[in-house]
Amino acid sequence: MRGRSGWTRREFVQMAGSSLGAMSFGMPLPVRARGMVATRFAYVGFGGRGAKEEGIAAFDLRGGDLRGEQWRQVGVVASAAPSSLVLDGSEQFLYAVNEVDEYEGLPAGTVEAYAIDEADGSLKLVNRQRLSLSATAPRHAAVSPDGRALVVAVHGGGAYNVLPLGKDGSVGPVSGILKEIGSGLHHEQRSAHPQMVVFDRAGRVVSADLGSDRLNVLKLDGGRLSIAGRHAAQAGYGPRQIAFHPDGRLLFVANELDASVACYGYDASQGRIVGRLGQVATAYSGNAGGVVMAVDPAGEFLYTAHRRGSGGVSMWRIARGTGGLQRLQVADEGGPRLHAMTMTADGTSLIGLSREDGGVFGWRVGNGQIGRGVQLTSLAAPMSVAAKSL
Repeated sequence: MRGRSGWTRREFVQMAGSSLGAMSFGMPLPVRARGMVATRFAYVGFGGRGAKEEGIAAFDLRGGDLRGEQWRQVGVVASAAPSSLVLDGSEQFLYAVNEVDEYEGLPAGTVEAYAIDEADGSLKLVNRQRLSLSATAPRHAAVSPDGRALVVAVHGGGAYNVLPLGKDGSVGPVSGILKEIGSGLHHEQRSAHPQMVVFDRAGRVVSADLGSDRLNVLKLDGGRLSIAGRHAAQAGYGPRQIAFHPDGRLLFVANELDASVACYGYDASQGRIVGRLGQVATAYSGNAGGVVMAVDPAGEFLYTAHRRGSGGVSMWRIARGTGGLQRLQVADEGGPRLHAMTMTADGTSLIGLSREDGGVFGWRVGNGQIGRGVQLTSLAAPMSVAAKSL
């Protein structure tokens, strides 16, 4: 891969080992730290449709223990199609969403809880919990700010599940189900398909529904979800990924079906999506689709790439107040197609997962530019990632 500027692989790995803190797809990130945010361990879920092996790989990222030029893998646990990984607030427990259609003979996906060994980062299964009947192929999850509940977006069956979390990290039986209805114009929109959930600062759940072209604000109370507000996205665009601007007043939405990114205003005091402020096409050609994005923790930049097509990684400047996007750079055109991407907590590194190219990749960002990409580790069909700080 080529870029205008960059680090060697060894330099990037050393920096990644000291700046990957609080990294997890779909999780709101804090404002950029003033100093380096040290990270001890990273966890990458791999597998899913067509994969020969499935599990969660643990990597030691501590600078003094790195071997060679790649992340050092220290263990693997079996896990079925871990499509989403999320840490609790204490970072003592890791939760995995299993994107499966059946468990113990019943049509349902599952979630798993793992305890993290503080010494070596290894994972120990606490328990595995079935989702509600017909809640198949779950895609994403988020832990509530108080650490008492896990909210899961369920693609198959079109629903959200709420599961209580115990003090020992265990996941309890489903306590709340919110069933969705709706459809869209595209052949992939024959029914509601919730894709992602995030919490706002007040503890409300904001979600994206690809199947119904809808953004939702949900209230979590007593282990149950209720609808607090809805906002229709553009018909046929398929919202898939959402991310808040650090100020909490802008909501960015990656649309699956036309590879665009839209920005919506968000009334944080009322928990209301107030309207679309703007939208940009992210692909140079019509054959690139499945846009993925990451927002700079300082709120200055947004990054995009694509699962279909090798159009590189784009850096966009975010206009203050309006959320308008201006493309500044495209790095590594012809490089890996990314299934997912995220920023490190200090905003200095961009991490991407490529199922087609079988690896975890990283880019240094700074001074308004993206550096040369490097492969951090080879791993077949990576799906999700989370990192544990010191």
